Amino acid sequence: MSSLLQLEADKLLAVPKVFKDLDPLRFSLTTVMNYDRVLVSHDHREEFILTIERGNRKRTRLKYQTRARKIIVLARLDFDGPHHRNPPNSPYRPNERLACPHLHLYREGFDDRVAFIPHEVSGLVLENPADGLACLEGFLRFCKIQSLPPIQTEI
Repeated sequence: MSSLLQLEADKLLAVPKVFKDLDPLRFSLTTVMNYDRVLVSHDHREEFILTIERGNRKRTRLKYQTRARKIIVLARLDFDGPHHRNPPNSPYRPNERLACPHLHLYREGFDDRVAFIPHEVSGLVLENPADGLACLEGFLRFCKIQSLPPIQTEI
């Protein structure tokens, strides 16, 4: 377990972030993707990592993740992956099995093992959950990422 307090994790997620470099984001509509991009807070005191991943065996599976302090998952949005069962003592829907898409948020004492139904999460807007690219933009806004670079789509 990590030692991050919930208040601290909430503040880290809410910190406005920018990409360290302005290279376009790559988004493949059909092929495997798995890469990280570095984000920084406006004051450059905190560094974050954004992961964008498309499944190898199941190409419709997508994962968008923001980490703080290299290893602490603040938020992860999963599409077309396996169902997730929340821990029995979870603060949200204990022991409930959630289908994709679902959003994992850091919870003190649980790390990223608690998942939420996206439309029940304040501030997360997924206009078309079937559109992975549109959901990427919604996730980036939810994570307070500012000045988005262009997104380069590939087939």
